Amino acid sequence: MEQLISGPFQPIISFKSLKLKFEELLVSGNAMDKLQAKEVLSILEKNTELVSGISSLEGFKSYKKEVEEIMSFLFPSALGSNEIKAALFPYSNQYFYLSKRLKSIIESTTSDVNSVLRKLYKDNEDSIDLNPYAIILNQYYGFNVDFDRPKQIRLNDANGKPRTYRVTFNADFIDIYPNGNAVEITPEILDELLEHAQDESVWRRYFPDNSWTIDGFGILSMIDITLDGKIDEFKTHLIQASAKNTNMILQDVRNIFNIEDLEVGNYIVDGDSLIRPFGEDMGALTLRKGDSISCKSYACKYVYNQLFEKHLPVVLSNVPNYAKHSHGDVLSEMLLEKGFKSAILLPIVIEGKLQFIVEMAAYKVNQLNDINKVKLDTIMPFILSHSKRSIAEYENEIKAVIQNQCTSIHPAVEWRFIEEAHRFIQDRNDGKSANFNEITFEDVLPLYGQIDIVGSSVARNRAIQEDLQMALNQTKTILQELLLEKSMPFYEQLIYKIDKQIYELDVDFNNNTEQEIHLFFERDIYPLFRHLKASASDHNTINKFLEALGEEKQSFYVARKQYDQTINIINKNLSVFLDKQQLKAQAIFPHFFEKFKTDGIEHNMYVGQSIVENGEYHESDIYNLRLWQLQVMCEMESLYYKSQESFPVKLDVASLILVYDVPLTIRYRIDEKQFDVDGAYNVRYEMIKKRIDKAVIKGTTERITQPHKLCVVFSTNSIEREYLSYFEFLQSKNYIGDHIEIVEVEELQGASGIKAIRADINPNLMLNEKVFSIEDIEATL
Repeated sequence: MEQLISGPFQPIISFKSLKLKFEELLVSGNAMDKLQAKEVLSILEKNTELVSGISSLEGFKSYKKEVEEIMSFLFPSALGSNEIKAALFPYSNQYFYLSKRLKSIIESTTSDVNSVLRKLYKDNEDSIDLNPYAIILNQYYGFNVDFDRPKQIRLNDANGKPRTYRVTFNADFIDIYPNGNAVEITPEILDELLEHAQDESVWRRYFPDNSWTIDGFGILSMIDITLDGKIDEFKTHLIQASAKNTNMILQDVRNIFNIEDLEVGNYIVDGDSLIRPFGEDMGALTLRKGDSISCKSYACKYVYNQLFEKHLPVVLSNVPNYAKHSHGDVLSEMLLEKGFKSAILLPIVIEGKLQFIVEMAAYKVNQLNDINKVKLDTIMPFILSHSKRSIAEYENEIKAVIQNQCTSIHPAVEWRFIEEAHRFIQDRNDGKSANFNEITFEDVLPLYGQIDIVGSSVARNRAIQEDLQMALNQTKTILQELLLEKSMPFYEQLIYKIDKQIYELDVDFNNNTEQEIHLFFERDIYPLFRHLKASASDHNTINKFLEALGEEKQSFYVARKQYDQTINIINKNLSVFLDKQQLKAQAIFPHFFEKFKTDGIEHNMYVGQSIVENGEYHESDIYNLRLWQLQVMCEMESLYYKSQESFPVKLDVASLILVYDVPLTIRYRIDEKQFDVDGAYNVRYEMIKKRIDKAVIKGTTERITQPHKLCVVFSTNSIEREYLSYFEFLQSKNYIGDHIEIVEVEELQGASGIKAIRADINPNLMLNEKVFSIEDIEATL
């Protein structure tokens, strides 16, 4: 068996460590793990030599069928087309099992794979391979010496182009142990080895040949990092580049190609559109000013595939011939119009995305061709630097326009604002009157939800009342102490006013009462106490009273502080939870989302085809999002009540969802910097939304929103049937209780025939990390 590099190991091929691993899985709680373990162990029990070990390569090959069956569990077929992996004989460059992708790479590469692997652990031909010693010192002795270093290999693809792979080695199924001639490595010997790291004679003195046995097999994994390397090169040259060197780059290109009148241009690839660059340092050669055309209408099918699908350079060494065969597309027409007879189109891919096409054109046939195209490698860093810098500058300009015109924008609809900003900048650069148009999204379905604090106004007033009572009582106590020191009719008059205000506070508290008490303190109490504090140093009670006043409001802020803290905690906790769950909702289907913090949390969602730039909307998307909303509302209320005991003030919350099945149009109001429904009929939705939380059940005074109940408001029979199926499913998941009721809602201004479904929310429900889907409902039927 050929070894990777000579060293102290005597290799034995075995599946002993693998057998131990599958024996552990045999007692696993996972049914699939058990099944796999049984199958592998069954094969090993019938072929004991695979466990005891084989020293002969020929002997191992006789178990080809059994080995392939075992390896299929470590190399899943579903991942074979993506993962680049190989199973290797212990400490060898000989592989006995390959993933589909690695097999394809090896079959198509022009490199000598064995030669490349043989050099994997050596920096150069003269360096010492320390890898075998690292395995012994760290894995067997536990010295934890840092031998780690980046491991990369380069293999040429079928076209001879190098690709770089990062390599890792999995030694989980390898066991090592010393033979009779092994030398015990002490800390003192380790010191000597590290002092003479490049002296091979020292290492071989303590690690004689065949002094250690390596038993098992290894797994080599590779990751293609070719693109990462290219991006790093881009960044390096960007640092060296200058925004003023466009003319120098153009002259460099002409000098390298020995074509004095060579022209260079570029244009932007924006999705499926081609547009001229913004800034005329290096304009487009094949697009007219103001043009914005689709990729498919730009050139023939071959050029489209090469340039925009495969991102490969296109060489047109004879433009007149190309024009004849392509029957006169935009590309050939523009080249011939400017007198160009040969051209190269070079796609610039930055961070995995096609961003620019660099154009090179000459006035003679064959001046640019496949042979001199290789000279592009010399100037690519300059072109790339200019391209990437232009993208960054233009994206900053786009952001500046959007920020100036629209402030912050939800990511789901940002694409439409970028599109409008493109048009805005194009008009401005072309000297036209640039106006940022209002943006609309038509035929979207709304989803509205809120989790509101019940009786927040009452609780707030109660807190204000408590603070005022505390201030009045403490003031009365201080004045009574002052009367004991010195009889003052004025103090008695103040105490009389305080008693009167305490009575009014208990009997009839309102805004006027609060204002009168504040005015009393500002006119009579604070000036007196500040005077007494300044004239004497022994009024500790007065000092403490004044220190307890809130700095901003100059009033007691104790009960209200607890109330405000409670509201802030509630809003923060619910908001963070909703943001986290919203990421899952966006994964169902991209949609516009906004939330508001009041006395609780409100949220709006708009869903429809017009919201997304790419992707197809299906009615199942709205069904899944409606179910997501129900799930999240239940979880939010449950989360609240589980945390309620830790809040300074104990408050209840009530949950509400408004379902509206009539498509709307929403418009971004430039002057108001926000989205709003558009059109008179659509305003009906906003009117219902603003009034529904205070609505009552028809014929009663009971509000439809109640603590511990989920309330869904709707107006059509189809929605009723849809949500009853959702509620039935949530019952099966123990999210809501057994009792579900349908009630009629009192008529609201501008809306009638509204109903509500209500159900008790389980406050102790177990949060489900999985988002429920329509498929889950169908599975329960």
